[in-house]
Amino acid sequence: MKVLKQWIQKPLFIPCILFVCVIAGIVGTLFLTMPVIKTVTATTDPASRIIILDAGHGGEDGGTSSTDGTKEKDINLAVTLRLKAMLESAGFQVKMTRETDIAVNDPNLDTVKQRKVSDIKNRLKLIQNTPNCIFISIHQNHFSESKYNGTQVFYSKNHEDSKAIAEDIQNQVVTFIQPENKREIKPATESIYLLWNTNVPAVLVECGFLSNPSEAQLLKDASYQDKMAFSIFCGILKYMSQ
Repeated sequence: MKVLKQWIQKPLFIPCILFVCVIAGIVGTLFLTMPVIKTVTATTDPASRIIILDAGHGGEDGGTSSTDGTKEKDINLAVTLRLKAMLESAGFQVKMTRETDIAVNDPNLDTVKQRKVSDIKNRLKLIQNTPNCIFISIHQNHFSESKYNGTQVFYSKNHEDSKAIAEDIQNQVVTFIQPENKREIKPATESIYLLWNTNVPAVLVECGFLSNPSEAQLLKDASYQDKMAFSIFCGILKYMSQ
C-alpha cells in the first residue's frame, strides 16, 4: 500500500437457517461447517451500525503492483465488492468509498498531488458524515524483499473498539485461510491517514503481499478473494456478536 506520509439497540432476530443459507449462497457449502457461525447470536442487530468499506486507491492511483503487473487497486475492489455482498445479505447497511475503478477526488484539479490529497480527504469526509459507523479499508501490501507474506490488520488508536475488530478479523483470516500466519495486529501510525484522522472504529486490512509471487497469484484468484472476503466478514460478525 502506498501511503501519503506528507499529505494530508433494538435487536433484530436473524433466523439461524436463513443466516446459513446466506453464507452458502455467497461462498458455497465449503464454509457451512466453519465454527465462526456459532459465534453469531440470534440477537445480533446488523441494521444498528453502518459499515463503510474502502477499496484502497482507484483510477489513476493503482497502488502497488505485482511483478506481472497486477494492480493493487483491482484486488482491493474485488475483495471489497465481495465483502459488501456478504454484509448486505446478512442485513448490514453498507456504504463504499468507491464501487468502480475511479478515484474520489474533486474535479478540475491540475496535479497528481492535488488529486490524491482530495481523494483521501473525501474518503475521510464520508466517514465523518456517517454517524455510528465502522470503517474497514482493504489494501494489499508490498515490500522490497519477496519472502514476506500474510494478512496483517492495522487499527486506529482513536476508538477503543478498533483493536477488537482488528483482532477478530486477523484471527478469522488465520483460522480459515492462513494457519501459518504469525503476524500481529498493529496500531496505525500517521502514515495511514484515514485511521489516524478518524474517531470511529476503524481498521485497515493488508490482505497480503503483492511483492511475493506466490501470494500475488492467490490474491488475484477469484476463489481466494471469496475466502478473504468471507474471513473479514466473519471477523466483523464476531465483533458484532460480542
